Amino acid sequence: MTRKSVVAAVGRKRTRLSPEARRQQFIELGLQSLKHQALEQVSIEEIASQAGVSAGLLFHYFDSKLDFQVALVEEQARIVGEVATPERDPEDITEVMPILSATLGTYVDHIMEHRQSLLPMLAGVSWSEPRIRTAVKTVREQIVNHFVQQAEAIGIDRSPRFVLAVHGWIAVVEETLVQWLDQNAGFSGMTRDEVVDHLAGMFMGMAGAVGLEIPAGEGAAAEA
Repeated sequence: MTRKSVVAAVGRKRTRLSPEARRQQFIELGLQSLKHQALEQVSIEEIASQAGVSAGLLFHYFDSKLDFQVALVEEQARIVGEVATPERDPEDITEVMPILSATLGTYVDHIMEHRQSLLPMLAGVSWSEPRIRTAVKTVREQIVNHFVQQAEAIGIDRSPRFVLAVHGWIAVVEETLVQWLDQNAGFSGMTRDEVVDHLAGMFMGMAGAVGLEIPAGEGAAAEA
């Protein structure tokens, strides 16, 4: 069963699914809950009710509530990684700014939609569960590697200095979004497009700081 068909089955009562599809259904329902509440607030009973099964059945697929929470974070991290590292035709990779703005725009939109669950991750919440920390670290490494590979595609060398700078920029992106989406931080007056342009400009500034000349191209002002 494809992921699309699993999603379609979410919420149906007494749907007969394979073990793999049933596990994925629980995860999809959990991700829907994370749009509106924090990880620790996700109710096992509510998830099971939406799936049309008993709460006990969920524990046939997850060893504990913590195990279920880990699965949610790992899936959310995987999705964030996909959003932030879209596949592109190599022939389209000629100018940095249009690609960077489009990628950042998609990423920012996703964070805005799932802010309840993703902001704690971006804010660097100290998870006690090693698997959660690993999932968060893995997706950050994936995003860094993506940007470095895209840079290589237009002739920028993968130098240790550049890779380290990208790591730092990703951390700045995360903290910027945390502050922007904090209603009490005083930055909510900035629009989504202004934030995307700000982050893209910071990337160009970071590249310049490590001695790189990146061809921004005529699309530098393009909106995401």
